[in-house]
Amino acid sequence: MTVPATPARPRGMDYAKVMRWLGLFVLALAIGGGVVGFLVSGWPGLWGGLIGAAIVGLFFGTSALAMHLGRKGGPDAQVRNLMLTWFIKLIVLLGLLFAISGATFISKPVLGVTILVGVAGSLALESRIVLSARIAPGD
Repeated sequence: MTVPATPARPRGMDYAKVMRWLGLFVLALAIGGGVVGFLVSGWPGLWGGLIGAAIVGLFFGTSALAMHLGRKGGPDAQVRNLMLTWFIKLIVLLGLLFAISGATFISKPVLGVTILVGVAGSLALESRIVLSARIAPGD
């Protein structure tokens, strides 16, 4: 007679795992964006790729960090942290874009493509991690 296997205990979302994977993704994005940017536009392309990867890392990393820090406070604290960091990041992004709008040392097309690739990749990575998590109702 075989004993039925006990179901795995549901666990909450592992935000440390999200931050690790995002860190590796942003590192790969910086290397790839920097190399391709350099090959396409020289030094301005390199800077465009590196700055684009840094912006992606800042945005998605702080979102995962805000969710991680708010997990003990429950869903309300997580939503509050997420909305607060989103607002701050919006102001920072507008400031960064304004600051580099006249910069000649950066390739804006490489910056834009790096950010677009980074956003798409980060969303795909986060979606995969969230869909693979076993989360019990109320977690």
